[in-house]
Amino acid sequence: MDIVFSEVDHCYMPKTPFEKIALEDVNMKIRSGSFTAIIGHTGSGKSTLVQHINGLLKPTSGTVQVGPFTIKAGEKKIDLLNLRRKVGHVFQYPEHQLFEETVEKDICFGPVNFGLSKEHATKRAQELIKVVGLDTSFLAKSPFHLSGGQMRRVAIAGVLASRPSVLVLDEPAAGLDPEGRNQMMELFSNYHKEHNTTTILVTHHMEDAAKYADQIIVMHKGKIEMFGGRDLIFKEAKRLEELGLGLPNTVRFLQGVKEKFHLASVPNRFDVEGTSAFIAELLRAKEE
Repeated sequence: MDIVFSEVDHCYMPKTPFEKIALEDVNMKIRSGSFTAIIGHTGSGKSTLVQHINGLLKPTSGTVQVGPFTIKAGEKKIDLLNLRRKVGHVFQYPEHQLFEETVEKDICFGPVNFGLSKEHATKRAQELIKVVGLDTSFLAKSPFHLSGGQMRRVAIAGVLASRPSVLVLDEPAAGLDPEGRNQMMELFSNYHKEHNTTTILVTHHMEDAAKYADQIIVMHKGKIEMFGGRDLIFKEAKRLEELGLGLPNTVRFLQGVKEKFHLASVPNRFDVEGTSAFIAELLRAKEE
């Protein structure tokens, strides 16, 4: 589903001494089936932006269109149940959302709440527990007797169980070690490719934004500062630094190679394999 923001503002606690404008005149379109990363320093409006997509927040002014669903400032009649069936939201530390007595019941809660039969929900739980890297023996266990990483996987299975068309990931790998983060991001990447979801990732990790996203939104003080493909965004190294953001390690490394070897230009590479291939090609050319 396409997602369109039109002249969206959001103000927290309006007309009080604590009033704060979190989003200002946001206009954008995220096309269906794309993988979009949203980056920006703390307080730039990233989480506020994505919480409008499933109606957790409503615009103070403007309109948010998510496929056939319209969220317009001042209008109360919104089909939030069906919207949230289509938009899955994985929060930071999603394991804090677990509450059922068994893993199976927790995964089944969303689909059953959205009208799926218990039989079909149970079948999905059996499928998804494997998708998130656990075996079916976990279904009978209490989620509160699992490790932190296992709890997070169960919580993610619960979000995926509703088979959302849009998947919002708000720092889903927060607190994980590098290996755990890589596993989690590969899980989401594979799911995105297999189900053609419209995937939106809020992240502080430039490497994740560069490796997985088709396009990148850069937020700054509640506004969209930059919006475009990876190559376009990471060519603007100076502007990213001005906004308090860095470059992915592979891009920074290749910029160093460019200066060291006095090259006119170097391509952007967003993974170790691509970077290694370019260096090998460069060395062969030097030998010749």
